[in-house]
Amino acid sequence: MTIALNRNSNPRSSLRKRLAAWARGPTLARDIAIVLAIKFALLMALKYAFFNHPQAEHMSLPPDQVAQALLSVPASHPSQGDQHAR
Repeated sequence: MTIALNRNSNPRSSLRKRLAAWARGPTLARDIAIVLAIKFALLMALKYAFFNHPQAEHMSLPPDQVAQALLSVPASHPSQGDQHAR
């Protein structure tokens, strides 16, 4: 039993050839990778520009108040009633 080996025993040269072919030819995988890289870069730029720091350092609430404001159900006003029934 014989094992057939690749003529090219250097894995780096085959990797270089594959990368060169990937960069040259118009492939769907390359296009998707480029679009995803651009989207990731834009999202990171937006995150750093707008969401990294609060607008004012002195404006902060205790975590209990934030949780209550986010998780509480607003009380309904019984005097208004259902508007669709009128």
